[in-house]
Amino acid sequence: MMTFRDRVNAHLPVVLQLLSTASLVVIALSALCGSQSLKKLAVSHEMNELGQIHNGHMMKK
Repeated sequence: MMTFRDRVNAHLPVVLQLLSTASLVVIALSALCGSQSLKKLAVSHEMNELGQIHNGHMMKK
């Protein structure tokens, strides 16, 4: 009969590999979400700059 320590030692590499894979998936998902947020922020910032340029151009007339 295997002791608790033997069972843990037998399953530890599998558990560590699963944790490693899960952490890589979480990092990839957070990178995707972060890039989408940055893209939205850049688009909104670009729209604000265009509005300021048009307002400034109208003031010169």
